[in-house]
Amino acid sequence: MRFFSRKVFQGRALCTHILFFVLFASLLVACGEDSVNTPNEDLKDRELSSKKETKISSSSVSKKISSSSVRRRYSSSSSIKIELPPPEEGLDVIYVLVDGKVTGQIALDYFVAGAKISMVQLDTAKAYKETKTYYTGEVSKNATYEIRNVKLPQPFVKFSVDGSIKNVLDDKYASLSFVTLGDVTSGDIFNLNMMTTLEANRVFELLNKRRLSFEAAKKKAAEEIWNMFYLESFDYDVSEMVHITDISESGAALLAATVLLQAGANGDFAKFFKSVVDDVTKDGKWDDSASRLSIADWALSNDLKDGYASLRKTLEKRYTKIADFEWYLRHFYLTELQFPECDAESAGDVFYVKNKLSSFYAATYNDVSKSKERFVCDEQKGWKAIPDSLKDFMGDATPAKDGDVRRGSFTGDFFTYDGTKKEWRKSTALEKDRYFVLASNAKTFVDIQDVYESIKDDERVIFVLRHAERGDDTSKSGTLTDNGKKQSEEVGARLKKFKEDFVLGGSEFLRAHQTVMAIAKGRGQSYDTRDTIPQLNDDWYAKNSEEVEKAKNECGGGWEVTSKYAYTGAYSTGANAAYYNLAERSVELIEDVLLKKYTKEKFVLLSSHDKLMVPLVAYCSNLQIPLKKYDGGKWINYLAGVAIIIDKSGNRRYVAVRGLKSGFAD
Repeated sequence: MRFFSRKVFQGRALCTHILFFVLFASLLVACGEDSVNTPNEDLKDRELSSKKETKISSSSVSKKISSSSVRRRYSSSSSIKIELPPPEEGLDVIYVLVDGKVTGQIALDYFVAGAKISMVQLDTAKAYKETKTYYTGEVSKNATYEIRNVKLPQPFVKFSVDGSIKNVLDDKYASLSFVTLGDVTSGDIFNLNMMTTLEANRVFELLNKRRLSFEAAKKKAAEEIWNMFYLESFDYDVSEMVHITDISESGAALLAATVLLQAGANGDFAKFFKSVVDDVTKDGKWDDSASRLSIADWALSNDLKDGYASLRKTLEKRYTKIADFEWYLRHFYLTELQFPECDAESAGDVFYVKNKLSSFYAATYNDVSKSKERFVCDEQKGWKAIPDSLKDFMGDATPAKDGDVRRGSFTGDFFTYDGTKKEWRKSTALEKDRYFVLASNAKTFVDIQDVYESIKDDERVIFVLRHAERGDDTSKSGTLTDNGKKQSEEVGARLKKFKEDFVLGGSEFLRAHQTVMAIAKGRGQSYDTRDTIPQLNDDWYAKNSEEVEKAKNECGGGWEVTSKYAYTGAYSTGANAAYYNLAERSVELIEDVLLKKYTKEKFVLLSSHDKLMVPLVAYCSNLQIPLKKYDGGKWINYLAGVAIIIDKSGNRRYVAVRGLKSGFAD
């Protein structure tokens, strides 16, 4: 813009300054055009300058450009007008006005070609109100504009344009108005973007409420607007000099700020952006913590996904070349989510988001109820997401003993601690189930109705019970007594809370099937189809039948030898072992037989026999429920057994259950 300005001072020096000014102006007329850059040359200068900038580091922006360092442009014309204030008014400015032009770009290239951009002069004597002096220009296809033949008696102007932008994140269009305030004595390029719009509204507030000078208001507003994104204004060019396609730190910061604002729109960007403008105008602060947090979560989520590769591809498709904006997005979410400083002293430190409103929140390192993301400080690369393979124990400082079993909170895998090597290794199936047994901590028999009604929506259960009261015939064809059938029906009558039918099954023995049939009858469900499972016969734990008979004779009977084996491990070692290892055989029954057969059924009800149920209850309760008949103790009652409860993640818990008043036989 072709203006010249200089300060005029009171007192004796006033006439000298005026004389000098007139002589200087006359000299300009005589000399013709000066050597000032044209707008196109000016843009080239900026591009060359931007190439010299140092790339941004992980801790700060390296280039420091004060908002007051932009070059002032001087030129001349054949017509010069000088306005002098009366001496008594004190310090003021003299303006030399000539014909000129202003140019600029709109921040986003979806403003309708042919849209009108207006430039109106502001009246300093009337609180910077708009005057009747205004000019208009037309926005071209590449979102640039030019206004020619400008003549202004005062230097401060407001630019405004209405258009439509396409959100880079969801491709939705929004109608928007952009504004820029400027001092035409400082330059002739005035871009319009989101930052200039936020800044302009805040400047007017400062001019009217704080009575600041235009320059002071612009400086303060710039500080406040950049601070919205945790950036310092003195690191960047003045906002009206920057365009999002500039290959510079200023261009990168503006592009990042534009993307961050679009990320907070949640569908209606025009409405959202207006709310941000109104919010910041009041006090220079972006008080909408919910939106800032949502944007930070978005920025972190996209960084974790692909390091903004998809976003860059979209932006480059739209603008061809863009600056390295990614650092600014990371800087925003790292600050908003309160990541600590990552440096040599904190290298190796582990961090998780502690803001309860964030989608990445975790109450403790092992809390994965909301998010499994954890981060570690890399001195060279900054905060990095911890791979799933390392998450389980990287942040767990709990002491471990040899043989301890833990389930990784992140992978769900089970690990066993090797005290000799002082390291964790993948658990075996036996070690894994040992974890479930210890976590279940079954100490007493619980009423089957209570267990049944406690099953959660994301859980399923397999009940394995001893059959009901039987007659004297213990063969496979032996039946229940009438009382046994009654016992079963009464149990079924109490299992009606859920609509889902039980899947029924039993051993190869008739009385086992009669038990589940009567339970089904009691709850009013069909029981025509039943599974027959040979592994539920009473010899499941027996390894060598001949050795079992010898052990019976030695111990005084089948109940005694079975309980002694279950609680002491007797007769289960050596080449002539009568029984299998209790834990191994129990896990085989649970995992390889029952869980493989019933993978998704909500309620399963199976019936077996006392010589299977006693070892199984002993194992699942970690020997805490005493069925030590060999030592004069009690035996398992009819309709007592174990509930195997499985959740959606595959976790298991074991509960000893009873269908009658007691789980122990009289």
